[in-house]
Amino acid sequence: MPLLLLLLSILTLAKLGLPASAVPQPGGSQCIEDDCYAVFWKPEKFTGANQVCQQLGGHLMTVRSSVAADVISLLALGAPEISPPDGRLWIGLQLGRNCSHEQEGQLRGFRWVTGDNSTSYSNWKHSSGGALCGHQCVVVSGDSASGSVELVWEEHSCDLATEGFLCEYNYAGSCKPLNLESGIDASVTYSTPFGGKGADFQALPLNSHALVVPLGLDLVCMKVEETPRWGKESLGPWDCRVDKGGCSQTCNQDSGNPECFCSQGTLSEADLRSCQTKGDTCPHNLCQQQCQLNPDVPGGYTCMCDSGYYVGDDGHSCVDVDDCALEPNPCPQKCVNTKGAFKCECNPGFEMLDGECVELLDPCFGIKCEHKCLPLEGGTYRCTCEEGFVPFPDQPDRCMLFCNTTACPAKCNPYNADDCKCPEGYILDENQMCSDIDDCAAGECNGGECINLPGSFQCICGPKYKLSKTGQECISEEPAPVDDGSGEPPFTETPDTTSSPPAEGPAPSVVFIGIAISILSIVTVLLAIGCHLRKKQCAARAALDYKCAGPAKEEILQQVRTESVPQKL
Repeated sequence: MPLLLLLLSILTLAKLGLPASAVPQPGGSQCIEDDCYAVFWKPEKFTGANQVCQQLGGHLMTVRSSVAADVISLLALGAPEISPPDGRLWIGLQLGRNCSHEQEGQLRGFRWVTGDNSTSYSNWKHSSGGALCGHQCVVVSGDSASGSVELVWEEHSCDLATEGFLCEYNYAGSCKPLNLESGIDASVTYSTPFGGKGADFQALPLNSHALVVPLGLDLVCMKVEETPRWGKESLGPWDCRVDKGGCSQTCNQDSGNPECFCSQGTLSEADLRSCQTKGDTCPHNLCQQQCQLNPDVPGGYTCMCDSGYYVGDDGHSCVDVDDCALEPNPCPQKCVNTKGAFKCECNPGFEMLDGECVELLDPCFGIKCEHKCLPLEGGTYRCTCEEGFVPFPDQPDRCMLFCNTTACPAKCNPYNADDCKCPEGYILDENQMCSDIDDCAAGECNGGECINLPGSFQCICGPKYKLSKTGQECISEEPAPVDDGSGEPPFTETPDTTSSPPAEGPAPSVVFIGIAISILSIVTVLLAIGCHLRKKQCAARAALDYKCAGPAKEEILQQVRTESVPQKL
């Protein structure tokens, strides 16, 4: 018997497993009552992230209260592989392509992906500093300025590929986690319709699975008499130690096989787990959805259907209403029928806003580009320049003249031939041509090799030199001598010439220096003798009223004497 039970468990696990999904699996998930949230650690732009959420019936997360913010902290900060402050996560908050001002409520003009802007909570990182324009979206990221990580909101371009995103899923009901009696050697693994898996959930939405290992028990959260409960397709209870075997009243397993018992005055229903009051309910399984007793006819009843369905010709089944075939059409443009409901979509070039299809605005509308604005995919734009111009590096919305050759035609006013302009680094000639200025010929590079470029130049420095911040001078990389404040040149140790014997062989440099000093001494002596004889000759001529120097020389000598006399203060 134990071997058979083990084999049954293995077959059940292999057969049932956890539902596969083509979309990325969540890195973490949690449900609060009928709302579920999941974090996906996958780089995506805003639009792509929202599409991933929609594949399983959800949308990017709306954070309307501090409870939802706490869920984000639980999901994001609980992921060990990557989390804020290193990561940024998209939430479902976006700004239209018109400008918005900070004073427009808590959301500052942003709207949720659901089309509304209702909230009782916001947590912006800082003020935007004025109007925000263009397609902006919001991420949550970590702010550790206070010493502990706090998740705050930041606006970014919707084309930013973040580290991940947060999805939200809303359901019409949920089940509580299974209640296992103490002492039972079993564990429960849950899987949800949106792909969330694990053992720690506060609630499980309808159609979630609970796999009880090693009992091989697969339960589903389903509606039983409009109340979400754990159940299974086969009749009868399961192990009484697991959520009372699914019995609505009492589960008993004393005989070995679990049984459900109903109290006096109630009857067991067809699933052999639920109990109903005698005479107050319809016969078993006669109506597909709802049943109402007819008090005037004994045993009589009437079948009814939920909203979006009508009773079929057999009086028992329920048929879906094709809402899109109704007149007038419930949608402004495109209608897609679903089971028991419908959804509205917009034609290309339109977007849904407050239930209406609004034409998408030109992303270049209201944009101040100096020359031209180029619309891009995703509702973004880029400023471009006319031929002969390029954008300023730090001001992409402005344009400047540009020439990448040694000569280009000047940009002239067609109504005034004298009004012409050239790019920076060029000069206008008489033929309305802009010629490159040879900066190297003008000596713009000091101490290095100069390379002239169209409209500019480049200074290249040699070894042990570096280019200055201005880019026009080569300066030495060796440190300057340190001044000790004495006014004397820095002391340099002179090698001791007596500490080692002179090198053998001739010393031609010393011989040449000695010869040069001897010649210089002889020339000095000769010059002194000549000056002495000259003075004696001048003195003799002075006695005979002759002048040794002309008037011009005398004037210069007088000026030198005057400048050499100290001035009185």
